[in-house]
Amino acid sequence: MAVGLGPGQPEGMTARARSALLDAEHIVGYTTYVDLLPDEITDGADDIYDTPMCGEVSRTEEAIDRALAGNDVAIIGSGDPNVYALAGLALEIIESKGATATMLDFDVVPGVPAAQSCAARVGAPLVNDTVSISLSDHLTDMPTIESRLHAAAKEGFTITIYNPWSRKRRDNYEKCCEILLEHRDPETPVGVVHAAGREDEQVEIVELGELPELGESDLVDMTTTLLVGNEDTYVWDDRMVTPRGYETKYDY
Repeated sequence: MAVGLGPGQPEGMTARARSALLDAEHIVGYTTYVDLLPDEITDGADDIYDTPMCGEVSRTEEAIDRALAGNDVAIIGSGDPNVYALAGLALEIIESKGATATMLDFDVVPGVPAAQSCAARVGAPLVNDTVSISLSDHLTDMPTIESRLHAAAKEGFTITIYNPWSRKRRDNYEKCCEILLEHRDPETPVGVVHAAGREDEQVEIVELGELPELGESDLVDMTTTLLVGNEDTYVWDDRMVTPRGYETKYDY
């Protein structure tokens, strides 16, 4: 099974995810995510297998091989297994090995995605039509990412930006800011949530025009999620608000 841990802190994990992990014999995951697991889960597992960054394929193959050998295996990730995570890769690898998901009783246990957990920290920015875009060009080429940014920005979606900045990808962040500012007012509110649910969490609401200068700050890195408002989003009482449209139908 693929299990989503949610936003990071143990209390953010769903009851279903916790129960599934307590029942798992083997737990497989990225080292940073394994370190987030409560002791009761790691102590109860027969074996923990973790790999560092960029070991996604090898650890997913390891998880599938262990499941094919008859073990009850959970492969974990932060947020939700269907959001920039390994649920799809697991199914692809199962297929490539000539097995079936039914044969392995493969299940996906959802978690709270970063977009939603981070949105909650800055108010209500995503209550209307919204999209998520990752700036990592490790698996998706940058021209495709740029095209998607243009499409989302000009159509007025609120946008969640995952993986916004790293030392190897400064240009991607800069290009993203350039595209957003091409289509949106520089005063558009943007929620910046760094390391949500972890000890070094930081939360700020800034204006879109300020984003470029934040690229070299400690606030924006691979653990940061950006929540870009649309033309209707505003800040009230230190919270982002994106109207759903009730004000056009009701008096209140």
